[in-house]
Amino acid sequence: MDATHLDTFIDALIDDLTPAPVPEDEADRRLCHLLDSPRRIVDEPALLAVLAAAVTARNVFDHVIAQAVAAAERAGIPARRHLRTGADLLTSIGVAPGAAYRAARVGRAAEALPALTAQQRLGGVGIEFADAVGKGVSHIESRVALSDDERAEVVTTLMIQATPSGVDKKARGIAIEKVKTQSVDDTAVPVAENTDLNDMSVVPTGDGRLSATLDLDVLTGEELLAALDPLCRPIPLPDGSPDPRPVGRRRADAFGQILRTYLSSSGRPMSGGVLPHVTLIRPAEHGVDSLGFGGPVSTATAELIACDSTLTSVLVDHSGAPLDVGRAERLFTPAIRKGLAVRDGGCAHPGCGRPVSWCDAHHIIPWEHGGPTSLDNGVLLCRLHHTAIHHGGWQVYIGPDRHPWFIPPHDPTGPEPAHLRSHARRTMTDLPTAA
Repeated sequence: MDATHLDTFIDALIDDLTPAPVPEDEADRRLCHLLDSPRRIVDEPALLAVLAAAVTARNVFDHVIAQAVAAAERAGIPARRHLRTGADLLTSIGVAPGAAYRAARVGRAAEALPALTAQQRLGGVGIEFADAVGKGVSHIESRVALSDDERAEVVTTLMIQATPSGVDKKARGIAIEKVKTQSVDDTAVPVAENTDLNDMSVVPTGDGRLSATLDLDVLTGEELLAALDPLCRPIPLPDGSPDPRPVGRRRADAFGQILRTYLSSSGRPMSGGVLPHVTLIRPAEHGVDSLGFGGPVSTATAELIACDSTLTSVLVDHSGAPLDVGRAERLFTPAIRKGLAVRDGGCAHPGCGRPVSWCDAHHIIPWEHGGPTSLDNGVLLCRLHHTAIHHGGWQVYIGPDRHPWFIPPHDPTGPEPAHLRSHARRTMTDLPTAA
C-alpha cells in the first residue's frame, strides 16, 4: 500500500459521507443515511459497528501519523523545511500544537516500546493512552535504571490500566516502589533533591486559559511555597466577612502576584534584547484586543492591562502592521506613584491594605477615555481588587476630600449602597473631611 491507496480510501469515505436523499431500496443506503437518518432499533447493530470501526480506524491513523512524523525526523525533513522538529511539521499542515507534540512523542518512543506499538498497529490503543504509557515509562526510568525485561514488564502493567490518568498514577507508584527496593549509590543525588527531574508543562485550554503542572525538586518546591505563603492569606471583605475565595484561587492569585513582581524588576533576564513584559495588541479600527502569547481578550481585561502594567501597547492596522508602539505617558510616573503610596498606603480597597509593592496604579477615568495620569485620577489597587473594578462591578471615585471612595456592586435600577472609604481612611465618623 502507498499514499495513493490511502487517498483512494479517504475519497471513498468522503463520498459515502456526502448527504444524499434517503433511497427507497435498502441496498442503496450509504453511511450518510445511517448517520443522518438512523432508524430506531433497526440500525442499532450497524451504528454500533460503525462506532467501533471508526474508533479502531482513528487509533490506526493516529499511529500512522506518529510513525510518519518520527520517520520524517529521521529523514531530516523538518530541517530542510526550516522547521525545528516533526511537531512543527505537523502544525504547519494544520494539526493543533498539543496533538502535534503528542504524536511526535509517541512516534519517538515507539521503537523502545514494541509491545505498545504492536497494539497501536492493531488499533487497540488510542494515542492518548499510548502517550501516557510512554511518559510513565520515562518517569520511572528517570529515577531508576530498567533492564529490557523490566521495561517490558512495566509496559504490560501500565497497559492494563483503564485510563491515561490511571497509567500516570500507576507509573508514579511503580517508581516509588523501585526507588525503595533498588540499591542506590551513596553518592547519588536523592530523587527528591535531583533537579534533573524537574519538569513543567504549560498547555493552552480550549477556552483560552492555561493549564500548568509542576514537578519540582524539594528545594525549588520549598522556595515556591515560601514565596506563595504570605500572598495566600485570606483577605476579609469590606464588611468583615471571610474571604470567599477557595484556597486554590488564593494560591493562583498569589502566583500571579509573584509573576507581576518579577516582571516589574529591572534585574530579570532579557528576552530578545529587551526585558520581558506583557504586549497588548490593539487594532487601529474595529477588532479584538489580544495578547502576544495568550490571544484575544475582552475589552475589560485590555483596560485592566492598560491601567498600570509593564507593557507595550502596539497599535496595528487590519493586516497586523504596527502603527504605534504606545505612549510612555500612559504609565504613572515614579513621582505620582510615590504620591499615591503616601495617600493610599497600599491597596486602597476597603479592608485590604496590601503593600504598595503589590499594587497597580489604576486610572479612575480610563486613559483611553481622556483621563489624565495624575494623583487625582489614580488609586493604588492590588490585582485582586483591580480586577474587581474592571470585572466585578465595583466603582471608585475621588471624593471632595481628595481620597478614593468605593461603590459596591449593585442593581442599577435599585437604591445605591453606602459609599465606602479607602482602606487608609477608616475612622469612627461619617464626616467626609475626617482623617
